[in-house]
Amino acid sequence: MIKNVLLIGVDQMRFDIAGPKKTAPALTPNLDRLYRESICFERAYASCPLCSPARASMFTGDYAFRHGMGTNCDMYHSLASELPMPERLLHHKLAAAGYRCGFVGKWHVGTTLGPGSFGFEGMDLSGYGNVTLSDGFLSYLRKNGLDYKIEPTLFFNPERQTMAAGRWRGSVASTPSHYLTNYTIELLEEFARSDTPFFATLQYWDPHAPHLVADEFYGLTDRQKLRPWQNFVDDLSGKPRRVMRERDDFYRLHPRSDAEIVEYIGLYCDHMAMLDAEIGRLLEWLDQTGLASSTLVIFTSDHGDMTGAHGGLIDKGLLYEEAIRIPLLFRHPDLPAGSRDALASNMDIMTTVLSLLDIPYEERHGMDLSRILGGEDEAGRDHLLVEYHGLRFLYSQRALIGNDGWKLIFTPGDYDELYNLLDDPHEMSNKATDASASKQLNTMRARLIDETARLGDPLRDCVAKFNGQWRTGSGQFDATSAYMRSSDE
Repeated sequence: MIKNVLLIGVDQMRFDIAGPKKTAPALTPNLDRLYRESICFERAYASCPLCSPARASMFTGDYAFRHGMGTNCDMYHSLASELPMPERLLHHKLAAAGYRCGFVGKWHVGTTLGPGSFGFEGMDLSGYGNVTLSDGFLSYLRKNGLDYKIEPTLFFNPERQTMAAGRWRGSVASTPSHYLTNYTIELLEEFARSDTPFFATLQYWDPHAPHLVADEFYGLTDRQKLRPWQNFVDDLSGKPRRVMRERDDFYRLHPRSDAEIVEYIGLYCDHMAMLDAEIGRLLEWLDQTGLASSTLVIFTSDHGDMTGAHGGLIDKGLLYEEAIRIPLLFRHPDLPAGSRDALASNMDIMTTVLSLLDIPYEERHGMDLSRILGGEDEAGRDHLLVEYHGLRFLYSQRALIGNDGWKLIFTPGDYDELYNLLDDPHEMSNKATDASASKQLNTMRARLIDETARLGDPLRDCVAKFNGQWRTGSGQFDATSAYMRSSDE
């Protein structure tokens, strides 16, 4: 029986860097074990390939076009500095049902209001929340006689700008991830002593760049076993022009050679190995205390990471698989381990938790995955929408992934993209202009029109009209219809 819930979240973890289908030799024994013991959604996606919107969606069960935080809350052209409708945070339902709700780590769903402002116990850092400057972390270092020094080793722009990686000159005990793990264990010990059911989440900043790796893990990954991503050779032809400009102008020293990309992948893998050790400590503590038998463990990431894929693309903010696919695991003794092929989203987590705990909630965009977890529903949704509103500048895009393996990326200001993920999992061949795929393109466009209309996406009229459906019936103001009688139309 599920009594407690522990959601372990990480930041910018690729879907293919741990577990049985990893594509790089990252040393992640603890996550590999968690994969074996969990129900794993093989086709899980972020709601948005950007931190603040994805995190707000994870905790509300809504797309950003409903909860209002469409871009990062504290960078570039923020659309919302605070969550416009905090009452839709779904942990409120758990608190009302008698659960203690704890939060540790990265919040990033508001610039001045942290999780404590919304009833969470534990760590209360607003905005991006640089934990290394927090009083708690500095006190922890002093108390334990720890220190560190950052030694940058890789930059993505000239004149040592945009640090991509470096050595954390100090023991792993001096790292933020170690501190967060300790903090979480102490919070859960307090919850356990109160004998009250809990919902707690630990949100690591790792493996988000810069990849600052402690001495014990730096260089741990065998570079001889590493290979460039299969789509590293992508010349970006057939992709929107913005993609090449962002790569070439925003990250001017992005990896260009096989040796450069191998080293960058190696640093990412080193970072993952360091993170994996911390997750292992937490899982071991659950085992030792006996809480593992009563606690549903969920593991996911806010979104993925390009890590030099597609010719050297860096960071996130793109609708390619590397940036939007994520790990999504559910582990509990009552749930038989295994894989699920249904399309899922990290936006589905809280609705699924509430359903498993028999706690009612109002309609959300997120889907209840409990029937899929229980094996009662194998198919799930027919298709899944992923939204994007821009990172460094406003830039509306949508992706629609079908359970048949087709994927459409709608870019109203540039080319659309159509990929057959079954034949082309690395998204090298854009089929949008291929005559042989015209039928599938029209089908996916019709599905996107229907799905954006069903969800109330404000881009729905743009989607429809760009694709030849000018009378949408969406209810949005239309100047032509406003001046014509219905009998004249």
